[in-house]
Amino acid sequence: MIKTVVGSYPVITKEPENLWEKVLDIFGIYDRYKYAIERAVRDQLNAGIDIVSDGQVRGDMVEIFVNGLYGFEGKKVVGKVEFLEPITLKDIKFVRKIINKYSNEKKGIKGIITGPCTIAGSVRVEDYYTDNRDETLIYDLANALKKEVESIQDYVCMIQIDEPILSTGLYDLNTARRAIKRISENIKIPVALHVCGDVSDIFQELNTFNVDILDHEFASNRKNLDILEETNKKIGFGCINTKVKSIESIEVVKDLLNEALEILRNNPLFSEVQSNEELLKRLNEYLMVDPDCGMRLLPIDVAYDKLKVMVKASEEFERELRER
Repeated sequence: MIKTVVGSYPVITKEPENLWEKVLDIFGIYDRYKYAIERAVRDQLNAGIDIVSDGQVRGDMVEIFVNGLYGFEGKKVVGKVEFLEPITLKDIKFVRKIINKYSNEKKGIKGIITGPCTIAGSVRVEDYYTDNRDETLIYDLANALKKEVESIQDYVCMIQIDEPILSTGLYDLNTARRAIKRISENIKIPVALHVCGDVSDIFQELNTFNVDILDHEFASNRKNLDILEETNKKIGFGCINTKVKSIESIEVVKDLLNEALEILRNNPLFSEVQSNEELLKRLNEYLMVDPDCGMRLLPIDVAYDKLKVMVKASEEFERELRER
């Protein structure tokens, strides 16, 4: 199974050290975050992650995008929201350089954007729109984010849209569905929708969104396991609890994967599978493993060790399934 991350990673910046770096800093062009990106990517590579992210180190998931879109002053909406220029492309290109330098294996990059409803629900509307739930604001955000996706799709192997707010019930799912469709339509690579929290009550609606992959928490939200029986999309299977600093054992993660497997056997997509070899092939088609959510708030050694456990557990799970 493909092993990936949801996105964010602990941020370890680097202050200027040598004379040249200090000169760059004087002129305001020294980038303290390049080291943070490199550390995030190298840790993911060393842990055995197949599809890596840039670590989302330049701010929280909302700041990264509102700082690059027209119509915002910080987290305040002051005018019509519009796309200006690519926001994440430069860092994605840097990630590819890091991969080429430190890995001999073929690794993918995940392009990550924060969804329009989550951005709308995280800012203060001061002008142009009526409030945070104004559909025009949500669709303008979707149109701007669509251009961001179009600007990066040639450099990544998949796109992930983060919409954690959808599990709270604060936003109309029909509006969210239309907004996501604006972003994902005619995109030539797979698109995932990440919604953390308990999605058991809204999964039927999420299953109709115009995306290829639904990514959810299963380690910290066991109720979500039931959706595996009904999904007709590929699932990003969050199997590492990112809310706690304790590091799971390999056996705990394998037990969760085995529990998921037993539920998936009842899914029509798996009902006609006979051999373990066929089952493993179908799992690779419909399941990818990742942490429950972003890891930004964890100590960096904990985040790294959690990724290593996730990779080791998924590899052992596959090997043991093959040997049954």
